Amino acid sequence: MDDMEERPTILVVDDEEAIRSALATLLGRAGFIVRLATTGSEAIALVRTQPPDLVLLDVVLDEADPTSLSGLDVLRNIRTLERFIPVIMLTSYAEWQVESLGQGAIAFVTKPWDANALIGQIRATLNAVAQVRNEALRVVTPESPQTRLLVQDVEIDMTHFRAFRQHQEVDLTPIEFALLAFLARHPNRQWTREELLDQVWGYKWTGYARTVDRHIASLRRKLRLERDELIETVHGTGYCLIP
Repeated sequence: MDDMEERPTILVVDDEEAIRSALATLLGRAGFIVRLATTGSEAIALVRTQPPDLVLLDVVLDEADPTSLSGLDVLRNIRTLERFIPVIMLTSYAEWQVESLGQGAIAFVTKPWDANALIGQIRATLNAVAQVRNEALRVVTPESPQTRLLVQDVEIDMTHFRAFRQHQEVDLTPIEFALLAFLARHPNRQWTREELLDQVWGYKWTGYARTVDRHIASLRRKLRLERDELIETVHGTGYCLIP
């Protein structure tokens, strides 16, 4: 296989040339293939024609043009077009964090960013998406052709990476899906936050264990679960799925 095919492709979407250039240099040195977009429309076109492995997306795009798409508009379009492409949001405004994550972003990075932390987060996110696909391969095998997991009234489609509650589809991000699928495959077992980061994210995020809490909270909200319904909090430790 060609080396270019093995290297993940990152689409950087930012209307500031200096930021695009800095990110292109940083990501290129880290071994990624980099594509650049200045506007939301350009980014959506690239996602359609050349789907990247991950998108770095600025929340605020070209404020001077009232007709331009905002970063959140682009995020919603990406989630519609290619629901399994992870998106990391970039912005100078921390107050956008909740809305960005609520719209389906994987993570949120505040400018100015720490280069090592950003590269680590990108690699961890790509690992997590790979873990989702590996999780499906472990479940769907010729010896055990089970394509769906059912836990109470939650159904997990491992072939198409979709989840349902009471027959209504739930829009999950790749990491949320991976987390739910992993817990469903290992019911009644207590997992620490660090173990979940290692098993689901596929990366040891030292000092970032609380990111699990945010994803569990999002899962509960999207699945319309009462606290400790299905996914139980093990106080001081982590979480356990109770079927």
